[in-house]
Amino acid sequence: MTRDHATAKHLCFGSACLLAYAIAPAAWADAPAFDRPGMGFAPAVLPAGSFDWEQGLPDIERDSDGGVRSTTLSADTLFRFGLASTLELQLAGSPFNRTTVRGAGLRAHATGAGDTAIALKWAPALDSKTNALALLGAVSFDTGSDAFTNGTTVASFGMAASHDLGGNRSLGFYANVDHGGGLSTWTASASLGFPVHGDLGGYVEFARIAGGGSSSSLAGTGLAWTLHDRVQLDASVDVGLTRHSPDWLAGVGVSVFFK
Repeated sequence: MTRDHATAKHLCFGSACLLAYAIAPAAWADAPAFDRPGMGFAPAVLPAGSFDWEQGLPDIERDSDGGVRSTTLSADTLFRFGLASTLELQLAGSPFNRTTVRGAGLRAHATGAGDTAIALKWAPALDSKTNALALLGAVSFDTGSDAFTNGTTVASFGMAASHDLGGNRSLGFYANVDHGGGLSTWTASASLGFPVHGDLGGYVEFARIAGGGSSSSLAGTGLAWTLHDRVQLDASVDVGLTRHSPDWLAGVGVSVFFK
């Protein structure tokens, strides 16, 4: 994916899917904290010796400018591996992307793979039972197709935190910086997670992205449904609030946990 596209999408850790994980109903006590959905990542790591697969089916971005409309579909893929009680390894990429551009006498499309990334997440053990924190460092390599690559190596550093409000509600906070090609992009978001019914949880979020010569703000919401403590289905949508924001982002996905 291009650098501009990466900053506009959900930053699914290495610049792909932006909120701290905030959906934690009591019924999910045995389920892992998946990084999907939302704009950030879970402030927790997988148990040592376990792994998961988190897949966009796909994630979509729509943007219009000067009568030209672009639509991008991305099958963002994330693999997480629990290494220790406080540490996990992540591998990410988007093996399929398609962008369609129409308007002002123009009609074009491009298809290809995005860049790949490797990351380490550290979630220190805290004395507090109501707070959670995780730090994530990632490096993205320009292995993607011409239309979907940053064109350079990008280093990222992010932080996610959450605070339990009781009643299966929580506040989430996320901050991240991407640096590559002499440019830095900053992302920050806040979210509120809440139970909906049984194993169905929801959240609302607000995010701000700045750097690279422009900035944007987005607000969104999403749902996640956990099945048998191993599989999660999710759906989310974010709407751009400023001129330089994408019109909207949306996605559906599935996450599967393996012990």
